[in-house]
Amino acid sequence: MLAARRHSGASGGVPAQIDTVVTTVEAAGIHPGYALTMPSGPEGVFTASVYPDDISQERVIHLDQYSGAILFDMGLADLGALGRAAEWGVSIHKGQAFGVANQVVLALACAAMVLMAVSAVVMWWKRRPAGGLGAPTVPEDWRIPRGILVIAVAAGIFFPLVGLSLVVVACIELALFGLRRMRAA
Repeated sequence: MLAARRHSGASGGVPAQIDTVVTTVEAAGIHPGYALTMPSGPEGVFTASVYPDDISQERVIHLDQYSGAILFDMGLADLGALGRAAEWGVSIHKGQAFGVANQVVLALACAAMVLMAVSAVVMWWKRRPAGGLGAPTVPEDWRIPRGILVIAVAAGIFFPLVGLSLVVVACIELALFGLRRMRAA
């Protein structure tokens, strides 16, 4: 029946008025602050969606663009166990769940990561050999470095920014190696 209604709409039907769609969506009990997306093309639907801090109020409603009737209405309770777990994980990650306590824990975790990055540079600076960077020398036996190279290439493929940074470091290393060879010659 929907296919027939949409087909007739595609040939000149009149879309429902926004006021009608808003009234229908709000009568369905959607949480305030929802976004309403207009249909794209003659087969499209109105979509009302809301993702508030309280994830139990998350909801997506699709309405027929010609009649304004609800075609699809889904909330957190309608998701499977994995969907609910994913939504809770996102909510915790974004600092929405458990209020200020969650945000404090996330801020401390972020500060710890920044502290680890800064302390790594400080430790390297204090332990590097005098007058050098402390970079490892070129190995005599390439069996182990080959395995590390395979891991690095795989990481570069699966994580493109890691790959880009590895390419940049390799270019710098090759440039420095060339400079050293020119100075030695």
